[in-house]
Amino acid sequence: MRSGIFRVFRNRSKAFSDLVVIIFFGLLVFGVSAWFDVFTIVIGWIARHDTRQLDEVFTVALFLVVAFAVYAWRRHRELLEQIRRRERAEAEKARLVPELQNALADVSSLKRLLPICSRCMKIRVDKGYWIQVDQYMELHYQTRLDGGLCPECAKEMYGGFPKAGSATRNGTTR
Repeated sequence: MRSGIFRVFRNRSKAFSDLVVIIFFGLLVFGVSAWFDVFTIVIGWIARHDTRQLDEVFTVALFLVVAFAVYAWRRHRELLEQIRRRERAEAEKARLVPELQNALADVSSLKRLLPICSRCMKIRVDKGYWIQVDQYMELHYQTRLDGGLCPECAKEMYGGFPKAGSATRNGTTR
C-alpha cells in the first residue's frame, strides 16, 4: 500500500504533492482539534472577539503554519539531495585524483625523453630540426662538451691508454 502511494507522488509534479501534503496536514490539524475539543474552544474565543475579525487571522495563521511546515520539509529534502550529490562528487574526486596524478607523472616522464638518432647521435628539437649533442647541451644547459675517451672505448679503439711516463712525443719515450 505504501509503495503505491509513494509511487503516485513520484510520478506527479511537486505542486500536486505539495497540495496533497497541505490537505493532509489540514485534515490532521482539524482531526486533532476535534478530538481534544480545541476547535469549540477556538470558535468560542473567536465568537467573543468577532469585532476584530480574528477568525480570518486564525485561518490564515493555521494555513501559514501548514505552508511553512511543507516548505521546511521540502527544503530539508532538497538539502539532503545536495548533500548526497556533494558526497558523490567527493567520492568521484577521490577516485580521479590518483588517476590524474599517474597521468601527470606519465606526461612528465614523456617530456624527459630525448629524441636522439641512434646512428649519428643528433638530437631532434622543434619542428623536426636536428642538432649535434654538443650544440644541444650548450643551448639547453649552458654546458660545453670536452672531448675524451672512456677506458672501454680507448681499449677498443687503441688497445688502451698509454701508461704514465711512457707517453711518446715525436716517437721518443720520456
